[in-house]
Amino acid sequence: MSDDGDGEGSASSSASSPPAASSSPAASAPSTALTRVRREPRRRLVALAVAVAVGLALASVHWLGLVAAGAAASLVAPTARRGVAYALGVGVLALVAFAVSLGPAAGVLPGMRPVIYVAVAAALGLPLLGSLARWVI
Repeated sequence: MSDDGDGEGSASSSASSPPAASSSPAASAPSTALTRVRREPRRRLVALAVAVAVGLALASVHWLGLVAAGAAASLVAPTARRGVAYALGVGVLALVAFAVSLGPAAGVLPGMRPVIYVAVAAALGLPLLGSLARWVI
């Protein structure tokens, strides 16, 4: 009977060690892909184009899309400062898209000063708010 007790004790101690070793490679995989995108210019350009397109599409539905666009654009940036610049670029593109969507009515925009101030502040400020994600990740 002592053989059964030793066999059970050795089986339970060896069963607890393999799960700890197998969980570490899966946790580092997303950061490796993001690092690869940040280092390779071609991948970064493609990821930035996708982030801007998806972000502006979301912004056409809801204003939180501007925050998401700024966050997505800044996450692919190689540095945090460049992420802020990417977010500002997204805001400028959002303003251009807004002006183009107005068509011929864009000529009356200078007469609508208080409303335009809010639109410009939101288009530039909300992507900057989203770019704070780059400082965290």
